[in-house]
Amino acid sequence: MRNKNDRHQAEGTWQFEKEIPVEDDLGKLVNDVFTFLYEDDTVTLRLLTLRSGQWKSDDDFYKLSAKWEGNTLYYLPPFGSWTELAMFENDHFVNIGNGKKRIFKKIQNDEVVEWNRNILKANRDRHDYGIKPVGGIEK
Repeated sequence: MRNKNDRHQAEGTWQFEKEIPVEDDLGKLVNDVFTFLYEDDTVTLRLLTLRSGQWKSDDDFYKLSAKWEGNTLYYLPPFGSWTELAMFENDHFVNIGNGKKRIFKKIQNDEVVEWNRNILKANRDRHDYGIKPVGGIEK
């Protein structure tokens, strides 16, 4: 991201708006994120836990560490490595992959789809990266 003003513009709640086909898919998969909240140095989003017995949040929403590389926003999932979320260009986020360009629109909180309303939970704590996949805290 070029400067703090650009980052400030990127802050807010974003939701999938539309998808268009593209020729160049950059050789990567498109993400499956529908709604996310970017603020300061965190991203809040829904992640599904597919492994039985693996630790997960009560509602599958996580407030995760975020970082910028150029105009691309990344997040650090609970038990993974830095993952690309989307690029910020022309005042909105986009994600490109699989021959698709997914475009996200900045929305007001009352526009969040019902099945993602928990993203708005007040005072959600940042994820504790000391938590182990099977529960407990690493010291």
